[in-house]
Amino acid sequence: MIDKGQMLSRHDFSKVNWGILAAVALLFTLGAALLLMPLLSNMEDRNILTLLQTGAAIIVLGGILLAVRQYLRPMLTYRLYEHGVRVLDHRNHKERFIAFEKIADIYRSHGSRLLGGLSDTMAFRTTEAAFWYSIKSNVSHSRQLIETLIQQQIQQRGPLALNALYQGDKLTFGYLNSGRGWFDPWRVKPTQTLRLSATTLSTAQAQVQIEKIHRLEKNTQRGTLRLFDLQGNELFSLCYYSLFSADLFIALMEHMIGNRIPAYNNPAMTRPPY
Repeated sequence: MIDKGQMLSRHDFSKVNWGILAAVALLFTLGAALLLMPLLSNMEDRNILTLLQTGAAIIVLGGILLAVRQYLRPMLTYRLYEHGVRVLDHRNHKERFIAFEKIADIYRSHGSRLLGGLSDTMAFRTTEAAFWYSIKSNVSHSRQLIETLIQQQIQQRGPLALNALYQGDKLTFGYLNSGRGWFDPWRVKPTQTLRLSATTLSTAQAQVQIEKIHRLEKNTQRGTLRLFDLQGNELFSLCYYSLFSADLFIALMEHMIGNRIPAYNNPAMTRPPY
């Protein structure tokens, strides 16, 4: 039996849902009142027609708001537990519990600045071939849920990843290739592989020696992730919002830079820091 631990929070349809429902109820009530008014009073035909048209228009507007609510309604909602997250899929009425240590990839997308982060989303999956579970801004307290999953991935996978680096293994991180159209969904864009070892960081376009890296700069507003040498020369750059599990990668790089991890075959290396 899976040990979920205590449930910490629920993440259902955001407060927008209640605002829309309140507006719909008000519009339907007002529209119905206007339609009934000619039956309860003696009015001229011209006024009756105006009231009927206005009442019908208001009810139609309420129907449009209901359709908007249905469009905004999230298909996936979540329950956060001590040891993982339970996903409720409302399309097929299925549920799945995903332990934190099972989260393999996390992808963050950044929406327009004009929306103040309302269009920011996150998606995660358990394997490379698995389904992406999306957390959108129409889920209540989505930012808190997103930050919790990111921090849990770092805490769960960080020590294991550092131990693998100390043992001489290579870690791989996927990142999106911007080769296709600008408006293409990110899921259909081709991916490339970033490889990280205790001594090198390499992609198809570049290779950097870890010992030359002196500083990491992250700017989530601009979506940049850059590495610099001691003289301030840029050694490597990548879009933060194209890299899978970018925050885990940053945590590993910051640890390696701060602790100056030597090559794995160094006899002085006895054990990882965790």
